[in-house]
Amino acid sequence: MYQRSLLWGIALFILVLALGAAFRLPQLDRRPLHGDEANQAVKTGALYDRGFYEYDPFEHHGPTLYYLELPFLWLSGAKDFTDSTIVPYRLLTALGGLTLIALLWYLRDLMGTAAVLWAALLMALSPVMVYYSRYYVQEILLVCFIQAAFSFGWLYFKKPSAFRALLFGVALGLIHATKETCILMVFSALAGLAVTLWLYKSSPSRSFKEMAASFFTRQRKLHIVLASAAAVTVSVVFFTSFLTHARGPLDSILTYTHYLHRAEGAGSSGIHDKPWYYYLQLLSYTHRQTGPYWTEGLVLFLAFIAALMILYRTVFPGKDNKEKTAQTRFQPFLLVYALTLLALFSAIPYKTPWNILPAFHGLLLLAGIGAARLTAARFPLLVRIPVTALLLAGAAHLGWQSYQGNFVYDADTRNPYVYAHPSRAILKLADRVEQIAAVSSEGKNMRINLVQPIGDYWPLPWYLKSFTRVGWWTALPEDLDAAMILAPQALHDAVEARLKGNYFVEFQALRPGVLFHVWIQRDLWDRFMETRR
Repeated sequence: MYQRSLLWGIALFILVLALGAAFRLPQLDRRPLHGDEANQAVKTGALYDRGFYEYDPFEHHGPTLYYLELPFLWLSGAKDFTDSTIVPYRLLTALGGLTLIALLWYLRDLMGTAAVLWAALLMALSPVMVYYSRYYVQEILLVCFIQAAFSFGWLYFKKPSAFRALLFGVALGLIHATKETCILMVFSALAGLAVTLWLYKSSPSRSFKEMAASFFTRQRKLHIVLASAAAVTVSVVFFTSFLTHARGPLDSILTYTHYLHRAEGAGSSGIHDKPWYYYLQLLSYTHRQTGPYWTEGLVLFLAFIAALMILYRTVFPGKDNKEKTAQTRFQPFLLVYALTLLALFSAIPYKTPWNILPAFHGLLLLAGIGAARLTAARFPLLVRIPVTALLLAGAAHLGWQSYQGNFVYDADTRNPYVYAHPSRAILKLADRVEQIAAVSSEGKNMRINLVQPIGDYWPLPWYLKSFTRVGWWTALPEDLDAAMILAPQALHDAVEARLKGNYFVEFQALRPGVLFHVWIQRDLWDRFMETRR
C-alpha cells in the first residue's frame, strides 16, 4: 500500500514539475528586457568577456547570478557578450524556479506528501513565481537556495551526517552570496526557531537545558562546525571573485549600511517607496483598465487556513500532537517565519514586486499545508471531492493568469508584475538603430550619442551592445553630431541648437511615459527609405 502511494506521489510530482516547466521554459526571448535585467546581463558580460568581477556593495547585489550564468553562456556557443542572446540568461533563472519546486520533494515526510504536492502545484502555477522565474534577477535563485536550506536542513535533522551538514552549509553560503536581503530571512528563521523552542520547552517533561544537552552531542557540534565552514567558504569564494578580490567579503558586510539607507526609502529618491499594504494588495487583487483580474487569493486563503489550524493545534494540542513530533514543531516555525518575513518586507518603504518572493515562498508552503488539511482523508468523500475540485479549479485559474502574464500581457502595464518595464516599443527603437546601421558605410561602427541627464537609459546598453561607438552622456557633449542621437523630449530645443548637420527627427519610446527624440542623419534616413520602396 505504501509503495503504491509513493509511486502515485512521484507520478503526480513529476506531472507538477512538467506543468512548471511548460510555463517557465518556452519563448524566453519573448519579453523585452527590463532595465534591471539588462544591468545584470551587462555585468555578467564583463565577467564572460574579461573574467572581471568585483562585488559592488552599492548596486547589483551578490555574485552567484553572474558566476552561475557562465556555464549557460559557454553552452550557448556565444563567442562573447555581444554575441549572446537573452535566452541563456533567463534559462538560468527558469531552471532555478524548477529546482525550487523539485526541492520540495525532500519535505514530504515533514509536511506530508499531500501538502508537498499542493505546495508544488501552487508554486508551479503561481503568476508571480512564474513571471520572475523568467526574469534575469537574483530573486528566484535566492528563493531556490532558501528552499535548499529548508530541504537539506530537514534531511540532516532526520538523519544527521557530515555530508548533509555540508549541504546545509553550502545552501546557507549561497543564500548570503545571492542578495543582501538574506539578513531578513535569517532574522525571520531565528524568530521562528525561538518560538518553536519556547513551545517545545514549555513541555513539562523537558527543560531547555535538557533539550540542548540532548541535541548538542559531540557529533552534532562537529557537524555544526562543518556546516559553518561550508557556508563561510562558499560565501568567501564568491565574494572574493574566486580568491582574486580580497575586499569582497568585507564589503558584503559593510553593504548593509547602504541597504539600510535604501530600505528607509532614501536610497532611490523615494521612487520605489510604497505603503505597508502594497504587497498584500498586489497579491490579493489587481485590475487595471481593461486587463485581466489578477489575484493570488487562493494561496493567501489556504495560507490563512493553515495559520488557523496551526494556531489551534498549538493552543489546543490533541493526543496526536502532545509528543511534539517534527511535523508539529515545523508548522509553528514556518508560520512565524513566513509572517515575520512578510511583516519585515511590508514595513520597509522600498518595495518592488520581486522583493516579496521569499516571503511568498513561505506562504506557498503554508498554503500547501492548508490545502492538504481541507482535503484530508478524515473528511467524508462527499466533502473531499467538491473541495478538491474547487482547489484544482483555483489552481487552474492561477495557471490561466500565468499564461496571460507571460505570453499575452508580459510587457503590458495592465499586468501588476510589469514594473517600470519597457514596452514593446523599445524593440522598434532597437530595430531602427539596426536598420540605420545596415545602410551606413560604417555599419555597427557608426557613431551614436545618447543623452539622458538622469542616466535612465536602461535597457538600451543591452540592445546596443554590438555597436562599438556609443556615447552615454548625462549632459550634451560639445561634439554632439553623430549618425544617430537619442535624447529625451525635454532636451529637444537644446539638441537642435547644438547640431550642425541635417537630420530627420522621429519619436521613440523607452517605456510608457519615457519618450526619446531620435535624430538620424538625413542622408542615412534617405538611404533607409530607399530600402522601403
